[in-house]
Amino acid sequence: MAEIKEILPCIADPKKVRVVGKINVKEDFEEMMPYVAWLIPNSAYNKKMGWISFKKGARIITIHSDGFVTMTQVKDEKEAMEILNEIEQLVNKAYEKKDEIDLSKPREKINVTVMDVYNYLPKTNCKECGEQTCIAFAVKLLNGEKDVKDCKPLFREKKYAGIREGLLGLLSAAGFEFEV
Repeated sequence: MAEIKEILPCIADPKKVRVVGKINVKEDFEEMMPYVAWLIPNSAYNKKMGWISFKKGARIITIHSDGFVTMTQVKDEKEAMEILNEIEQLVNKAYEKKDEIDLSKPREKINVTVMDVYNYLPKTNCKECGEQTCIAFAVKLLNGEKDVKDCKPLFREKKYAGIREGLLGLLSAAGFEFEV
């Protein structure tokens, strides 16, 4: 079972925290790390140093070969535990799918820019999301400060179904997680 070892103030955002946690890993976890990294879109894996690092919204998360996990810009202890549990599930998935993962074919890295997101928004500047403009919403969405569902017209109006699906596909391919 995952556990939180330490909670510290976040340097980048005083309303958030940095967390050091620990997940349960098997003795051969170091050998499994490339498989875990392969399952995480846009992750960086450093075999020599024994870590996998990736972004989840504005958070930077690093998984170490000893099972320690560090996270920045976490909202609270509850969110930290959710992330630790997700990582444990991902590690278990890597063990289950190890034979299906071809490490010789690394995943394509997809970078999403503010303009990429903006191009899939209604561009109405309706303010229903709480932001003054759609471009401001795009920035906050990429930083993890907004959820894609906060764009009400995108999900309410049928005429935006095509761009909505495009945006969800783009965000999903880049490793963003969301519920719709």
